Amino acid sequence: MKMLSNTFRTLIMKKITLLFLAFGFVSLMGCSKDDPVALTESKVFQLRYTEDPSLLGKVIISKNSDGFSTVSIQLDGTSTEVHPTYIYYNSLSEGGPIAITLDPCGCLESNTVVTKLDNGQDITYEELINFNGHVKIHRSFEHIDTILLQGNIGSNARNVY
Repeated sequence: MKMLSNTFRTLIMKKITLLFLAFGFVSLMGCSKDDPVALTESKVFQLRYTEDPSLLGKVIISKNSDGFSTVSIQLDGTSTEVHPTYIYYNSLSEGGPIAITLDPCGCLESNTVVTKLDNGQDITYEELINFNGHVKIHRSFEHIDTILLQGNIGSNARNVY
């Protein structure tokens, strides 16, 4: 009986040890310092509807651990269509050409890691949150002239969260 008890304890101790080793391994793998998508800070810019007041949206520009940015678009009240999304030069009132092509917004959200403008020029997080630009969310590639939501970003934005 005593032998069975010692064997049982040894088995339990081995399982506990393996559990701690597995937990430690998973913890170390999840905390890589080289992970470029680790976010350190962010700014939120609101998007305004152009025709349908039930449409809501925001642009979140987050600083990655590598100094570049992730631009997240979050929409509410739109269809599940794929919406082309761009950052343009200048304010909404001035208009301007496309500066950055973002990943199309499908299923109400998109995330794009941004390191360069479309012309190849590098752009950091600090430069992007102060960028002289605006964002437009288009209805679809087939209806590119129809803008669902838009808003100023960077130096043109009034309400930054």
